Amino acid sequence: MAEDNTGKMKDDNTSMLEAVVENTELGKNTLDDIIPMAQDGLFKAELLREKNVYHDINGEAHMCLAAGGEQAKGQTPMAKMNVKLGIGMKTIADKSTRNLAEMLAQGCGQGVMDCLKSQKDYPNATPGAKKLMQKLQDFEQDSMVKMGEFL
Repeated sequence: MAEDNTGKMKDDNTSMLEAVVENTELGKNTLDDIIPMAQDGLFKAELLREKNVYHDINGEAHMCLAAGGEQAKGQTPMAKMNVKLGIGMKTIADKSTRNLAEMLAQGCGQGVMDCLKSQKDYPNATPGAKKLMQKLQDFEQDSMVKMGEFL
């Protein structure tokens, strides 16, 4: 069991679903910052498709949490600011498709690692939560490969 910011203990299921929400919000927010920089039409179309998938998985996680009487906190304002600053620093001199794709591939790689950690950290999550986390992991792995096509 994990402890939330109020000191209450959360079960593995809630913790795993909250991890899905945080991961997908990070993906959506990152793409919100990157999409306006994208100049290549095929690249931009792929980014929009990926944003929609993050949105769908995020919605599924929120529905699962709500069904259990829980509500996700999502990405903190500080985390959002850190992402914006990181993107700004890495794109200040290079907004090329190659640079953007490389950044996103690295982010997807970190997302895969986060999914793997959650699966180990929350072994008692329900099969539904585990399946959703696996869906997110598979999507992140696929996205990493797709970003490689734009390098």
